[in-house]
Amino acid sequence: MLSLAPVAAAVAAPTQLELHRLGGSVFLLCWTLEASPFGKPSIALTGGGRRLAAASISLGLRDGRERLAVAFRAAGQGNIAATLSGHGPQGEVTAAFDPALVHGLADPKEILKDLAPQARLVLANALLRAWPPLFGLSTAPNYLSFLRQFLLLLFPKPVAMQPSAVLVEGQWLCEAIVPGDFTGLQTVSRLDGAGLVRLDLPSRVGIADRTGKRELHLVMEEPPVRGGGLLILQSERSLVVRSLPGRQAAPSLGRWWAGKAASRDGLRNWVVEQLAGLSEQGRLLAVEMQRRVPLAVQHVRRNDDLPAAELDLAVCNGAGLLIGGWLRDPDELLEEVLLHRGAGEPIAMLSRLQRFPVRLPTGEEGETRAATGFAAFASDYAAGAPVLQPRCEIKLRSGTTLTLRPPVQPADPATIRARALSAIPPQYLTAAMLEETLAPILAACQDELGETRPEPTVKRFGPIAARPKASVVIPLYRVYDFLRVQVAAFAGDPWFVENAELIYVLDSPEHEAEVAHLLGGLHLAYGLPMQLVAMGRNGGFSAACNAGALRARGEALALVNSDVIPAGNGWLPALIGKLDRQRRVGAVGPKLLYDDGSLQHAGLFFKRDSKGIWLNHHYFKGMPGSYGPANVERPVPGVTGACIVMPRELFDELGGFDESYVIGDYEDSDLCLKVRRAGFGIVYAPSVALYHLERQSISRSADYTRGAASQHNAWLQTRRWDAQIEALMLAFESSAAEPALPEPVPSAPDLVPRFTFRRATAA
Repeated sequence: MLSLAPVAAAVAAPTQLELHRLGGSVFLLCWTLEASPFGKPSIALTGGGRRLAAASISLGLRDGRERLAVAFRAAGQGNIAATLSGHGPQGEVTAAFDPALVHGLADPKEILKDLAPQARLVLANALLRAWPPLFGLSTAPNYLSFLRQFLLLLFPKPVAMQPSAVLVEGQWLCEAIVPGDFTGLQTVSRLDGAGLVRLDLPSRVGIADRTGKRELHLVMEEPPVRGGGLLILQSERSLVVRSLPGRQAAPSLGRWWAGKAASRDGLRNWVVEQLAGLSEQGRLLAVEMQRRVPLAVQHVRRNDDLPAAELDLAVCNGAGLLIGGWLRDPDELLEEVLLHRGAGEPIAMLSRLQRFPVRLPTGEEGETRAATGFAAFASDYAAGAPVLQPRCEIKLRSGTTLTLRPPVQPADPATIRARALSAIPPQYLTAAMLEETLAPILAACQDELGETRPEPTVKRFGPIAARPKASVVIPLYRVYDFLRVQVAAFAGDPWFVENAELIYVLDSPEHEAEVAHLLGGLHLAYGLPMQLVAMGRNGGFSAACNAGALRARGEALALVNSDVIPAGNGWLPALIGKLDRQRRVGAVGPKLLYDDGSLQHAGLFFKRDSKGIWLNHHYFKGMPGSYGPANVERPVPGVTGACIVMPRELFDELGGFDESYVIGDYEDSDLCLKVRRAGFGIVYAPSVALYHLERQSISRSADYTRGAASQHNAWLQTRRWDAQIEALMLAFESSAAEPALPEPVPSAPDLVPRFTFRRATAA
């Protein structure tokens, strides 16, 4: 330490000036001043004819005086002048000193001498946060030595940071007890011989207990074998130092979970979030722990007129949390619905509730009572971690709180999707409910199902054609009643046998052995080569068709349902022949008939419902197959995915079917809209007739919940294509945009003309 008196001062200054070396060429100038009512004093440093960069803080002393502490770097300037201003009537006071005269390292005791408790925290924050990066002190050995001594003076015997549980990926859950004024962790640093390092550690500070203490939990890497060093935890108003022990045996997560976490759902949910953020193994461990030690289900069921409520749905994925249940509030006492989470304030959900009427059984035979069903979505919940039993509170104006907790919820995306589709009865669904409540979680389910879907397996029956002219892709899902008739019809068509490859895509892989056996027998019976692509997991119509198209090698691609049966031979080349490069026909569909000969499809068009949503309709549906207007070849807004033929190159260019549509519906019209956006037309060809036993397979799907899934898909199509569909239908109704196609021109040598594509752009 170097003490200097001011020089060249007109009036003797009430000062005490000290100089300390922090490390290398970095110094700390401390100027102690008497209390002054004249404002906030400041110190400017000059050396070598220029002003030096410096950082200063003001520190209060226990006796009421003030100490200005200025950190600066001296790089051979010789004498440095410190000018104090703004302290009193004497004006500026200047002191000169030479830092080269200070050789020893700063003494922490001298620097801390006489400092008030809050001033010690201010100085510690500067030494730990601000000054090391500013002056390059984070790895300076003498500064690290000084800082360690400084912290051990504040915390002479720091408690060791002990692990509470082993997590995954080499991570530990650690716990510390901190003061009550430690309300939020701002920074965590590790101090050891290698340097002062800022750590980005997930943390949670609990509420104060009866003694005023709080629990702090951290997720940190397993320490080295020998350990050592200090862990510094800083909040806005408090500082905590813990020693870092060497590697040791840590409790298992299961033991910790069965104890403390079993009764502390906020802490439990926070640990779930941290595990899910570490890795897929961590996410699976989080799911396992919640199922292994479930929390008690909480609800309030009453048959009187007092408020009652139940939370029976709370599914969580990357989009957020969807909750659902019912409540009875005859006297309208409801004030707020609070959704608790792992850390932070609970989420107010009342304004997000979508409500609808329900009837509840009273316990007496056949008797029910009216109640209000609800569903709500919270996007800002748990960062997608699989919290399986969140806690919800119903706050009443009377001050009463009803605590709700559901049974353990599903974590897999397929089951979450099915639960979400049943959250709101279809008759009460509105576009607002879909957009604000169901659509986000359904979209996340579709994304997760696509990202985690295993690769399909392929089995071949018979020799595969080297260069097929057409590829026929047929998705299968649980219903195989029509395969014998369909394969027999294909096998009896000479052009099909000679030029087409047949690809079945099984979207119910649990039946792979059964279907493979069936197709193998059909191949032996009819000699028709075919392939079976078995999906690794059910993905829906779009994903199955896209998987089959990836393995297609024909120039033309025919996407056909498993319940579509040709009425005669030659249907496929007749449809392919309608594709025309010069007329820019990009897709074609046939006439589809019910088994009684009535029309199922003669082209697809769009019409709004009473809610303004565009729905898909089929021209002349239900009319006799011989109905005149249905037997005219013409351009149409779209054709059904039950049988659509297009160049494979175009299908690939457009990205195939969009897998955002749930389970199966509206993805075919979406594809048609993409064809039109790319500048191609769509033709209905009534000269080709096939039988379609409509929806025989999808009606067997327990997940379909036709009303909710179909309404979601119609809403999604409208949201994406509203303006384009409006313009398209206006053009067809006025015959403005789609004039009659010109007479066919002589076809090119290739059966399927080659197209020049341009990237689709929104209209």
